[in-house]
Amino acid sequence: QLGADHPDTALSLNNLAELYGAMGRYPEAEPLFLRTLEIFLNRLGENHPNTQKVWGNFIYCLREAMSAGQDSQLSQHPTTQSILQQLRETE
Repeated sequence: QLGADHPDTALSLNNLAELYGAMGRYPEAEPLFLRTLEIFLNRLGENHPNTQKVWGNFIYCLREAMSAGQDSQLSQHPTTQSILQQLRETE
């Protein structure tokens, strides 16, 4: 009812992504985080607290996927691959 690009819809996507991440279902969480970020960046901007929170959630999820040895199951999306590369360089 709110629409696919509404920030409240994005919050629901983020919550589902966090659930999938907590369950170790990283490949399912990834596109939800990416969609949430797309909505928040377009609607709220890069510096909005909700946008920043989702970035942190996504990075945490990617870090967990790496720790579980499942990062190879993630997509080749440029954002995902860029973050993974940065995480590899800092470890």
